[in-house]
Amino acid sequence: MIGNMETPTPFEVFFCQHVFQKGSTLRCSDDLRYCQATNIFFHFKSWTAKNSKRYREDVVQPGEVGGNCAEFRAEVLRKNQNERGFLRSWANEFFHFESVPSFSVDNEHCDIIFDRPTVVMKLDASVNMYHHFCDFVNLYASQHINGSFSQQVDVVWWDTHSGGFVDSWFGDTWKAFSDSKPVELTALAGRRVCFRNAMFPLLARQAFGLYYNTPLVNCHGTGLMHAFAHHVLHRLGIQQKGPLLDKIRVTILSRSTKFRRILNLDEVKYLNLVIGTGIRHWTG
Repeated sequence: MIGNMETPTPFEVFFCQHVFQKGSTLRCSDDLRYCQATNIFFHFKSWTAKNSKRYREDVVQPGEVGGNCAEFRAEVLRKNQNERGFLRSWANEFFHFESVPSFSVDNEHCDIIFDRPTVVMKLDASVNMYHHFCDFVNLYASQHINGSFSQQVDVVWWDTHSGGFVDSWFGDTWKAFSDSKPVELTALAGRRVCFRNAMFPLLARQAFGLYYNTPLVNCHGTGLMHAFAHHVLHRLGIQQKGPLLDKIRVTILSRSTKFRRILNLDEVKYLNLVIGTGIRHWTG
């Protein structure tokens, strides 16, 4: 899945199927790494956002997630629980999924209805580029699986921290995927939330997935990463000036943490004294 995008197999693991158009569906890849759903609900009645910690796996309790299924394969759902973990799969969120014959997506059963296609995302640390761009790369890969790159979608940040998900450093990147401001999970606490069409994408720390710490033997120059970079640059309207003939451009990202620092970074500013070199932007 690194050099080229392949659908997780088998993808067609149906846990919930419908007969009528207004019925519900839930289908996922093995162990719920990636899921698609139609006409389902979450009722966050037992979750209190106040003082809630990040990466909680107990937000959804029995009776708080489900749909109206003509066929519900509960036993198959139970057997696909081998990779539970907040950033590994959606197993915890759908563990208590059940079929509710009386349910339909309407104002009687829902406090909030997402009518547009919706991306529901659990997120890695936003303050670190390596961590956070695992979110974006996996979302892009999931769009390939889903077969749609439309920006006319809503995004729900499934972050369980009481302070919500703060994305001040890389937040503009979301504009490459959606034309609307993401909705915080904290804003949905206590509500009955319904989705007409939702995607639950591949996550940032899935086993042997697109994770920055995954060992990749003999893997370089992948088409997926190249396509992701150009996709984001195009969607954000970013134009690169260069490369210039007979010039080499070196970009250095400095970290201010205690570890992983470049010890002689201050020497870079003296490159201006070397003939034929120059520094365009220096904040050190």
